[in-house]
Amino acid sequence: MTERSQKPSGRWVLWAIAAIGGLPWLLAWYLVDHPGLIGQSSHHGHLIQPLQAFNYEWFQPAAHLASPPLAEIRGRWVIIHFLPHDCDRACRQLIADTYKLHLLLNKDMPRVRRLVVWSEQALPTEELRGFLAQDKGLYFAILSPAFLEKQEGEIAKTLLQNGGVVVMDPLGNWLMWYDLKFDPYGLYRDLKRLLNVSHIG
Repeated sequence: MTERSQKPSGRWVLWAIAAIGGLPWLLAWYLVDHPGLIGQSSHHGHLIQPLQAFNYEWFQPAAHLASPPLAEIRGRWVIIHFLPHDCDRACRQLIADTYKLHLLLNKDMPRVRRLVVWSEQALPTEELRGFLAQDKGLYFAILSPAFLEKQEGEIAKTLLQNGGVVVMDPLGNWLMWYDLKFDPYGLYRDLKRLLNVSHIG
């Protein structure tokens, strides 16, 4: 009886050793697929604190570019592109990248809209308008001067100078901003995380 009782015990010891030895490999494998868990922050954009609630009336229709009705962005997650006057190759590539990002959202695509905004002082050139018009999924708007004069407009003014993106939630809150050099896949991961935990929009 004693010998028989010791054999299963020995097997459990071997299994325990194998499990402990395999834990670092399993952890490494998991972190490869979940790199956002490394470090203190799991997001790739810059958090806007405190949250900025945006009045949709501060988006004015862009008369010189055909656009779906701006009312369609209400109650949706919105990727807002801030268009600098000199929208260079990197700026245009970012717009193309968010088009691909939107397709990757798959079933969540209807929950997200893409909006390009600019100020009255920096209207896009005719050539740039031609480029933008090729993307049928874009909405276009001019930011109200009244908004840009407000303290809440500081981030917008910075992004209008240098280019970048803001993520707005369905309630009109600006959550995160990204400069022109950010990784679009990082935005995709942040957006997927927000969509997964949120039941609005």
